[in-house]
Amino acid sequence: MKKILNLFLILVFVGLFISTATAQNPTGSIEGNVTDPSNSIVSGATVTITGTTTGQTFTATTSEDGFFAVRSLQPGIYSIRVEQPGFSAATAENIVVQVGQVARADIGLKVGAPSETVEVDIGATDLQVDTTRQTIDGVITGRQITALPLNERNFLDLAVLQPGVTVVDGGVIDPTKTNAFRAVRINGGSGTGTRVQLEGIDVTDETVGTSVANISTDAVQEFNVSRSSFDLSTSLTTSGAVSVVSRTGGNQFTGSGFYFKQDDRFDARPLFTAVKPEFNRAQYGYRFGGPILKDRVFFFSNYERFNQQDFSAFTSGDFPQFNSNSTLPIITQQALNRGDFIISDKIRAFYLHNYSDDVSTGGTIRSPFQNKNFTNTHVVGLNVSGSKLTHSARFGYVNFNNIIASSELSGFAFPTAQGTAVQINVGDLSIGPNSLAPQQTYQDNFQGKYDGSAVIGNHVLRYGGEASRIILGGFANFAGPVTAVGDLTTSTSTNPQDFLLQDFFVGPNTGFFTARPAHNLPFGGKFNTRYGAYVGDQWKVRRNVTLNLGVRYNFDTNFFSSPDVPRLPELDVYGAGKGDAAKYPKNAFSPQVGFAWDVFEDGKTSVRGGFYIAYESNIFNNSLFDEFARIAPGIGPTQLDSTFVVGPNGAPINVTGIPGCAPADTAAGDYTCLTGRPISTVLPFITQINAAVQSAYSSGFANYNPTSGPSQFANSRGVTFGGQFPGDYKIPYSLQFNIGFQRELIKNHVLSVDFVRQRTVGLPLQLLDFEARRDARFFNEATVRTSIGTRIGVAPANVNPTTIQAFLNANPTASISTFALANDTNFPGRTSLNTRARLVVGGFSLYKGLQVSMNGRFADENFNFLRIGDRALIKGLSYTVGYALSSNKTTGGGGRPEFIANTINNRDYNEAFGPSALDRRHNLTVSVSNDLIGGFRLDQIYRFSTSPPLSLFVPNNRGSSGIFTSDINGDGGVGNGSPRGDLLPGTNIGDFGRRIRNIRDLNRFLVNYNSEFAGQLTPAGQRLVAAGLFTEAQLRAIGAVTPVIPLVPENNPNPFENFFNADYRLTRPIRIYKENWILEPSFSVFNVFNNAPRGVYGGLAIPNVGSNTVTNFGSLNFNYATAEQRAALDEARGLTNRRRQLQFGIRFTF
Repeated sequence: MKKILNLFLILVFVGLFISTATAQNPTGSIEGNVTDPSNSIVSGATVTITGTTTGQTFTATTSEDGFFAVRSLQPGIYSIRVEQPGFSAATAENIVVQVGQVARADIGLKVGAPSETVEVDIGATDLQVDTTRQTIDGVITGRQITALPLNERNFLDLAVLQPGVTVVDGGVIDPTKTNAFRAVRINGGSGTGTRVQLEGIDVTDETVGTSVANISTDAVQEFNVSRSSFDLSTSLTTSGAVSVVSRTGGNQFTGSGFYFKQDDRFDARPLFTAVKPEFNRAQYGYRFGGPILKDRVFFFSNYERFNQQDFSAFTSGDFPQFNSNSTLPIITQQALNRGDFIISDKIRAFYLHNYSDDVSTGGTIRSPFQNKNFTNTHVVGLNVSGSKLTHSARFGYVNFNNIIASSELSGFAFPTAQGTAVQINVGDLSIGPNSLAPQQTYQDNFQGKYDGSAVIGNHVLRYGGEASRIILGGFANFAGPVTAVGDLTTSTSTNPQDFLLQDFFVGPNTGFFTARPAHNLPFGGKFNTRYGAYVGDQWKVRRNVTLNLGVRYNFDTNFFSSPDVPRLPELDVYGAGKGDAAKYPKNAFSPQVGFAWDVFEDGKTSVRGGFYIAYESNIFNNSLFDEFARIAPGIGPTQLDSTFVVGPNGAPINVTGIPGCAPADTAAGDYTCLTGRPISTVLPFITQINAAVQSAYSSGFANYNPTSGPSQFANSRGVTFGGQFPGDYKIPYSLQFNIGFQRELIKNHVLSVDFVRQRTVGLPLQLLDFEARRDARFFNEATVRTSIGTRIGVAPANVNPTTIQAFLNANPTASISTFALANDTNFPGRTSLNTRARLVVGGFSLYKGLQVSMNGRFADENFNFLRIGDRALIKGLSYTVGYALSSNKTTGGGGRPEFIANTINNRDYNEAFGPSALDRRHNLTVSVSNDLIGGFRLDQIYRFSTSPPLSLFVPNNRGSSGIFTSDINGDGGVGNGSPRGDLLPGTNIGDFGRRIRNIRDLNRFLVNYNSEFAGQLTPAGQRLVAAGLFTEAQLRAIGAVTPVIPLVPENNPNPFENFFNADYRLTRPIRIYKENWILEPSFSVFNVFNNAPRGVYGGLAIPNVGSNTVTNFGSLNFNYATAEQRAALDEARGLTNRRRQLQFGIRFTF
C-alpha cells in the first residue's frame, strides 16, 4: 500500500514541478496555430484570451511551431487577441469553450502596424472538427438544455442526443432510484457503472450505481457524455461517463423564473384503456446570478420543485379480481448555490453547494414501498491557467441518504395471519408487504482531485491524480416479510390462499451485512479509499498529426470485502485459496494510445482512432453479500425456507405441535411438511415459526462477535444471499477500440462517423454454483431408494419397476412430484459439506456499433426561398442527429451486467452468449430548433429505437421436480431463466427478435423441438432408469420427461414493438420593459402522435397436468383470442412511453 501512495504522490508532484482539456475535468481549452500571410508559423506571438462574462484574461505565447494552448478554462464564451511586432493585431470573438472539448482557434496574421486591429472569422467553435483527440464524446449545451422539450425536466434525458445512448428511470437499476433519478446507458451498458461527476467531483452511487445527486435543469450550463477511449482522468468505469458543469454568475445580473403545468384534462387516453388515467404535475423555480464585486466575485443561486400525482395500475392476469389503480404522489426539490472568485488573471476559485431530495412510492399498489432520498454536495475548486502550465484542483464532500419503508396504501390492505402481515405470491400475483423494505442506505464521499498540464514545445504533458474516501453504510432486510409461495397449477380458485403451498420464507428483522459501525448505526459500514493517477502526452508529431499516449493507475483498498474478514475454509474444497477474500490487484494500469490526423491541414477533416483498457468498479451491493456470508450470523437478513430453519448458533429452530409434521423433522428445522397444503391452512403455523425465528435472533446484537461461532455461510450450508468472491477472482476490464472520422461538410455542419468496439472481460458478474446443487451427476441411489420405499411402502432393496408399477396402478393420478425426489439429499452436489456454493465468475460482453453524429446550424439566408413577401417563414435552424447501428452481446443476456446474476448453464456458464436485454439494433435521436415567422420558436426531439430481444426457455410447471422435465442440461436448474433455466434446444440467448424474427419462425423451432426433444428423459431421469428404479415408460407415464410445447397462435400480438416518440415545444418570447427582459409563454406536447408501444411480453408455457390448453396468461403461447384478453395483455405489458401530454409554461428571463 505504501508503494501505491508513493506512486500517487510522485505523479502529482512531478506535475507541479514540470509545470489538455479532459472530458472528466470540468473545464475546456482553446488552442491553435498562428501563421503569417504565407501560412508560415509565427513563434513568440502573444495570445490574450478574455472571458466575456467575468472579464478574466489569460495569456500565452506561441511555441517554435506557432502553437498555443490555454487550458483549465471555465466553459463559456471567450474572445482572443494575438499580437506580434510587424503584424496587425488579430482578434476573434464568440469562441465557445465546452466542457471536455478543445476549441480550435487558428489565427492568420496580416502585415501591418501593431496599432491596427483585424477581426478574424474562425467560424463557430462549437461546430468544428476536433483535430487533436481520439476520445468519442459529445456535449449537451445550455441552449439545448433550456430550449428542447423535456418531460419531467431532468437534463440527463438529453443524453440520448448522443449516439449509442439511452436513458431510463433509475428505478430500473434499484428501488432507491425510483422516479427521481436517471440511469444513462452508454454503448450497451445498464447505467449502473456510468460514472457521474458534478464540477469534477464524483457523485456516483457506490452502492447500486447511477447518481446520488439530482441537479436542477436550470442550474446546468452543459454536460459531457464520454462513450469510448475515455480521457485518462476518468475514474473506474467500462461503460461511460457524464461530466456536469453548473451555471455561474458574471458581471451582469441575470436570472429566470419559471412555472410549468400539466393536467390529465389535456392529455390523451392510452389506446387500450377505457378511462383516462388521473395525472397532475407542477414544476416551478428560479435561477439568479450576478456580481458581488465586479470582475472579482460572483454568485449564482437556483431552486426547483416538482410536484406530481401520477396514476398507477396493478394488473394480474392470473387473478384479475385484484386489478386496481390509484394515484401516487412524487415530490422532488433541488437547490444549487455557487460563489466564484477571480483571485488574479491566472487564478479562479469557486465554492458550490447542491441539495436535492425526493419522496415517492415504488413497487406496486398491492405491494408498495415509500422511497425517500436527500443529498448534500459540496465542491471547492481552484483553476490556475498560465502560458505554459495549468493546474486544476477539486475538493468535494458528498452526503447521500436513502430510506425505504413498507407502506400499506388506503384501500389496499395486506393479507394477515395471527396479526402478522404476510406476502403471498401465486403465479403473477404478489400482494403484501414489499420485500425490499425496510432499507436504509448512506454514503459519504471525501474527494481530492488534481489535474495539470504543461506545454513543452510540441508536447502537452497531462498529469493528475485523485484520492476518495468512501464511507458506505445502512441496512436492508432482504429476508423481508413472512412470505408464502403457492403453486399456480394446484387450483382454479379465485382466492390465492386456496392454492397449495410450494414454499415459505421467514427471517429475522435485521438487515446488516457487515460488522463495522458507520453512519450512527451499530453495523453495516464499509470503508474504501480509491486512488487514481495518470500521466499522458499529447504530441503534435506534425502540424496536422497528433499522437496521444498515456497510462492511468487505479487502486481501491476495499474493492471487495473488508480486508480483515474471515476466510471461508468451506470453499477450499473447490480449489486452493478459493476461501480467501478477493484482493484488488496492484497492477491495474490502463494504457491508452490514440491519434488524430487533420488530413488536408485545413481543420475540416480528421481521421481519429484509439485504444484504451478501462476497469470497472464493484458496487457495494455485490461485495456486501460476500462479506455477510463470511461473518457470524445474527445481524443480517438470514432468509430461511421450509427446508432448514436455523438459529444464529447453528441450532435448528423447533416449533412443535404442527399437525402432519413429524417431531423428528421439525426438531431438525425441516418444515417441508407444510408444503402441498392450502396456503390458508398453513399460514398460522408459518407465523408461529416466524415468531420463533425473531426470538432466536433478537438477543444477538448486544454481544455480537463477527468471528465467534460458525460463519453465515457455514450456518446455512452455503444457502446465502448473492455469492462469494473467491480468492482468485480477477477484476473486470474492457478493451476499447474506436476508429472513425469527422468532416465539416459545409460551414457550421459537422459529420462524425465512428466504429466503436468494446470487448469486456469479467462482465457480466455470474454466480456459478461450484457445489453443483441437484446436478444429475451427483446422484445418491441409497437415499433415493429409501425415499421411494417410504413413499410406496416397500423396503429400499425392493424398489424396482415392478413395485413402482404396483404403486402406480393403485394411484393412477400420481406424478413425478408425488415421489418428491428433487431434493438436496438425493442430488447432494459435489460434497457433503455444503448445500450450495455460489462463487462470482466473470462472463464476457461485446459491443460493436457504427455511431453517426451530425450537428449543424442554418443561417437566416438559407431559408430565403421560404418567404411571404419580405417576411421569412423560417429565420434559422439548428439540429443534431445521433444514430447507432449496434450489436450488444453478453454471457447470460441479462439487463444489468454490473450486478451479480445466476448463470444459465451451471456446467458451462459462457455457453449462453448472445444479444442481451440491452441490445438495440437501431437507435436514432434527432433534435431540431428553428425560429419561425412572428417571433415564434419551435423545438423538437424525435426518438426511435428497436425492441430488445427475448430468450426462450423450456417451460416448467413441476416446481423443484422440474429437474425431471425441463433440466435438459442436467445442471439442476429448474427456473425459466432465474434461477437457472434451460434454453430451448437450437436457440441461444436473445435469439427471439434477432435470429428468430417472428412468431412464424418461432413455431418452426417449436415444431423441431417437439419432434426431436420432447418426451425425452432428462439427465436426472436417466439416473433413475440407470439405477433400475423406474422404466422409461413409467417416467413418461408420470410426466417425468421433457414437455411438448404448444405452438404460438400466429394471430397473437407481436411481442416486439419499436419505440417512437416526438416532443414539440412552441414558445413566443416577448420583450418587456427593458431590452433583455423577456416573458416567454410556452406550449409543449409530449408524445405528439400518442404513439403507445407496449412492453415486451414473453416466455413459453405448457398446459397444466390433464389439460391441453395453456393457461399461463402473459406467455407467448397463451391464446389471446378475445378482445378482452388482448386488452388485459396490453394492461399487463404496459407502455414504454407516456401517453400524449400537454404542458403549459411561462418563463421570465432578464
